[in-house]
Amino acid sequence: MYFRFTLFNGITLLILVATLWTAYARFRTRPDSIWFLGYYALVAAYWYAFDGALGTYWMIGGLAVALTLRFEFLGGTPLKLVRAAEYVFLAYVAWRAIALLLMLPR
Repeated sequence: MYFRFTLFNGITLLILVATLWTAYARFRTRPDSIWFLGYYALVAAYWYAFDGALGTYWMIGGLAVALTLRFEFLGGTPLKLVRAAEYVFLAYVAWRAIALLLMLPR
């Protein structure tokens, strides 16, 4: 278990920092903020570039949740459920990034 700085590890570290920032910023901003779509585009590009880094079903679910948050008709309990699903996705991305950085087995 060690950190070896390579291009893959540098990009994975960037994804980890962006994920932690996104989880923090979700508490501070509106749910339909445009900045979070940029984060999801970054994660989707990472998923596409590095095959096997993130699970396909997790990515599809996370992108669906991100697009669902863009709808303004959500409120109350459905909004809380969608936000909880997003936090599950963000926790998965953070956990997977840490595992990749520390070279833990899948």
